[in-house]
Amino acid sequence: MKEYERLAKKITFSLGDVTAITGNESTSTSLISRWLKKNYVVRIRKDLYTCIDLTTGDVIANKYQIATAINDSSFVAYHTAFELYGMANQVYNIVYVSSNKRFNTFEFEGITYKFVKSGFDDGVVEIRNTEGIKVTDVERTYIDSVNFLSKIAGVEELINITESIERLNKEKLIKYLELYDKKVLYQKVGYFLENYYVGEKLGDNFFEMCKTKSGNSVRYLLGGREGRYNDRWKLVIPEEYILIKDGHGEPDDFI
Repeated sequence: MKEYERLAKKITFSLGDVTAITGNESTSTSLISRWLKKNYVVRIRKDLYTCIDLTTGDVIANKYQIATAINDSSFVAYHTAFELYGMANQVYNIVYVSSNKRFNTFEFEGITYKFVKSGFDDGVVEIRNTEGIKVTDVERTYIDSVNFLSKIAGVEELINITESIERLNKEKLIKYLELYDKKVLYQKVGYFLENYYVGEKLGDNFFEMCKTKSGNSVRYLLGGREGRYNDRWKLVIPEEYILIKDGHGEPDDFI
């Protein structure tokens, strides 16, 4: 059991990790098969395992650690990152994982692990005092989520999260916006933060930058959804998300 005791200290492991202990791949394969039959370990997906806590019967790795262990570039992102930070209003049985390497969606313990391609590597951090978790920082999580609203469960959830954030680093927001380099993203980020963010002030210059970078085109907050036109941000806002209070006046016209 000495091999198992050494592996039990790891959150997740692969055949290669066992072979590094035994020195023999065939022996390692046999050991894993034996442990699986005895319910000492459980297979998460191809060549990824975690040990079982023999006192409780629970798997050792949590969903965030599993997401990080899928491959050497994977990290927690989108709504799942907000869940990890304690900012999400809802918890889902889908874990969004970004990575430079594509993997097939899989399910483990009732949780679906879904690949979302990462546009860049900046803004990925390791959680302090928690082993084996990489996640996008709050600012990148926010920009990513506005860019792909379907990954944050829609406008209402994003609004609730925006209202709950106490502090955003303006320089980081600008950096990630520049990396995406999308006019519509400047437009939407400016709209959401100006109207719903009540944390530490970002300053007028930030919003004017977003407005300038967004250009002059009229766009929809949600693709193709009709609503009222917000003149300041040149966005068509679905009726159910029209602000009751709006420092820039009511959206102008139905479209």
